[in-house]
Amino acid sequence: MASFAAELSALLRTMPGLNSSDGERAAWFDRKADLFQRIANTDGHLSAEAVELAGIARQRAAALREGRS
Repeated sequence: MASFAAELSALLRTMPGLNSSDGERAAWFDRKADLFQRIANTDGHLSAEAVELAGIARQRAAALREGRS
């Protein structure tokens, strides 16, 4: 697995712009949640914070899919 910093950097480079659709933005938040979940599963000392951040990203993705942007 690439380093967390490299993966986060790659994710941030693909962040949708303000004119992106809710679906595009939701998919990006899903990828963000997946990244943080992988970190939680592999790094014990970051686990609690990573799980929390993954949950927040998943909630944001769900809100966008439901039209609550």
